[in-house]
Amino acid sequence: MKANLRQQLENLIIEKAMKEETFRKQLIEDPKGTVEEFTNFKFPEELKLTILEEDAQTFYLVIPQPAGKDELELTELDLADVSAGGGKYTADTSLPSEKKSKP
Repeated sequence: MKANLRQQLENLIIEKAMKEETFRKQLIEDPKGTVEEFTNFKFPEELKLTILEEDAQTFYLVIPQPAGKDELELTELDLADVSAGGGKYTADTSLPSEKKSKP
């Protein structure tokens, strides 16, 4: 996954989590399902997605795996579609509770 495109997707998710408490709680309770619903993209079954919530005394630094390792990744085109909100992976930013309540 290209770093800049991945960062764009991460930023979209973080921005929504910072603005919407319900989304934030769902993200913590069911990271993979929430991100799949947000991006409208089904990740491979073997992909693990972990959410870490920082506090004032904690700082997390994620170190990517070394280059050349087996990687599960979206293609650059798939990720561009998700992060741009277009293509077959259009991100639906409404929450499940909002979808159910709509007529």
